[in-house]
Amino acid sequence: MNPEYSLHSAYLLLMIRLLTAHVAGDFIFQPKKWIEKRSLKKWKSIHLYLNAAVVAILSWLMSGYFHIWYIPLLIFAMHAATDILKTYRPDTNRVFITDQVLHLLATGFATWLYFINGIPEISCCEWLFSSMEIWVYTFSYLIILWPMGIVIAKLTSQWQQEAQQEAGLKDAGKYIGMLERLLILTFVFLNQFSAIGFLVAAKSILRFGDIKEGSNRKGAEYILIGTMISFAAAIFTGIVAKWILNQ
Repeated sequence: MNPEYSLHSAYLLLMIRLLTAHVAGDFIFQPKKWIEKRSLKKWKSIHLYLNAAVVAILSWLMSGYFHIWYIPLLIFAMHAATDILKTYRPDTNRVFITDQVLHLLATGFATWLYFINGIPEISCCEWLFSSMEIWVYTFSYLIILWPMGIVIAKLTSQWQQEAQQEAGLKDAGKYIGMLERLLILTFVFLNQFSAIGFLVAAKSILRFGDIKEGSNRKGAEYILIGTMISFAAAIFTGIVAKWILNQ
C-alpha cells in the first residue's frame, strides 16, 4: 500500500467506487419493466430484490475488497429497504430526491464500515482500485449520462404538457441530451471552454427561429430550459471532478 495513500483518500475513493456501483445498478442495469413491477407489487416484487442484488454485487466488485462480503450484503438490505419505502409513496420530485439521499447516506455508512478498523488491503488490481482519476472520470460520465437525464426530465415535467410539441423521432431528445452532456463534460476536462460557448450558441440559434416566429414557442422554450439545465449540470460536474482530482 502506498504510504501516501491516506485514510481520507481511501475513504473518498471507495465512496466514489460505491456510488459508481449504485448509479450503474439503479439507472443503467435496471430495466423499466422492473420499476413497473415494483410499483405494482411493492415489497412482494422479485424485481425489487433483483435490483438490490445487482447493486450489491456491483458494490462488491467495485469495492476491491473481495474478502469483505458482509458489507455488500448490508448494502443489499439497505437498498431493498429504501426502495420498499419508495413504492408506498407517489412518484414526485421530492420522493425521488429523498430516495437518492437515503441511498447516498447508506453508501456513506457502508464506506465507513470498510474502514472501521483502518485501511483494508485491496484484494487485487491495486493499480485500478487505487486510481482516483479512473473512478472520478468514470463516475462523472455515468452520472451525467443517465441519472442527470432523469433529473432534468423531472425538473421540466411541469412544462411538458404545456409545450405540446409535435411527435419527433423516438427517444431523440434523450440521446441528444446525453450527447450534449458528454461533449460538455469532455470540454471541461480538456479546458476547452470556448468550445462550450460555441455549442451553447449553436443550440440557441437552432431554436431562436421557433421562439421568434411563435409557431411552437412554448415547445422551443421548453427545449431551451432543458438544454440550459443539461449544460449547467455537465459543467458543474466537470468542475467538481477537477477539484477532487486537484486535491
